[in-house]
Amino acid sequence: MATTDDGYMLPRDSTESKRLDAQHKFLRSLSKDYLVHPEIPWKNLNAVADVATGTGIWLRELASSSEFRGKNTSFVGFDISPQQYPTKEELEDGVELVVHDMTRPFPLEYHEQFDLVNVRLVSWVLQARDLEKTVRNIIQLLRPGGYLQWQECDPGDSWTAPETPISTSIINHLIPEKIARGLLPGIATPLIRTIQSLQTEVPQGHQNPNSFNSDSMRIRRLETVSTAHIQSAVVIAGKRHVITGAALTLLEPSMRRKRAAAAASSIPSSEKEQLDEDAQEIADLIDAIKREESDAVDNWNFEMTWIIARKAIVMGKTEAWMAIKYPNSI
Repeated sequence: MATTDDGYMLPRDSTESKRLDAQHKFLRSLSKDYLVHPEIPWKNLNAVADVATGTGIWLRELASSSEFRGKNTSFVGFDISPQQYPTKEELEDGVELVVHDMTRPFPLEYHEQFDLVNVRLVSWVLQARDLEKTVRNIIQLLRPGGYLQWQECDPGDSWTAPETPISTSIINHLIPEKIARGLLPGIATPLIRTIQSLQTEVPQGHQNPNSFNSDSMRIRRLETVSTAHIQSAVVIAGKRHVITGAALTLLEPSMRRKRAAAAASSIPSSEKEQLDEDAQEIADLIDAIKREESDAVDNWNFEMTWIIARKAIVMGKTEAWMAIKYPNSI
């Protein structure tokens, strides 16, 4: 399974578009049918962005919500490739899909234009070295007071009950493969730290709402959602396909890389033997998944991290609240 030039690990075709839409249905069910976390006053949104939008299905379903009918709300999706985009004729009113690489600064016309920015599952394409600048780029899209919603899950957040040698081996091979690709083995903790650490230069006055300090973003809600606690039929059926599909996506290139390394004439025989053993073990795991052996595909669960953060509002010195909290500042 070849990686595309933009780092995407799956083919960009109609089959992949169907998979992305099915994955969205699964994630929505896992999120208790919320497109937007209830912490966010989403019915009052004037402009919404979706980064790494894929087929645009999250954005399009939100735009189709009855609460936005008759309103002039703007919905903009960004992705590095337009190959999964529907045609313009298929898009709902107010929806625009733009080609942009999130690791690069967004055009100035989009800076501070959005009340909500949504991001999901970029840990499978985002290089570890690009995390901080990507978060900075995404936060540039938010208006002061705007909300960031981000959902992620990683191989290390997966498990089976009961644990089996096959499931343990699958996880043990997935994490090194992510690292070998330059990806973060687990994105949740470094992502949270990055969001919390970003600072903004305040030209005058202080930041408001209360409790903001020099940080430009504040995490308002942090949830861990487990598939083990959701009894939805969509989640029960979908989690197996999500986990085993992700496993095959990483295991197959890992096997090929180890076999290629073992074939190199310059490596010691002991190292070659270990690489051959590892490659064969991975090949057996792939075979077990494809044959749907119970120990390889059943009883999987995983946790999804759901982050809600808000951008600070910079208030001028003459604002009324300043006179009360900082009487000597005006």
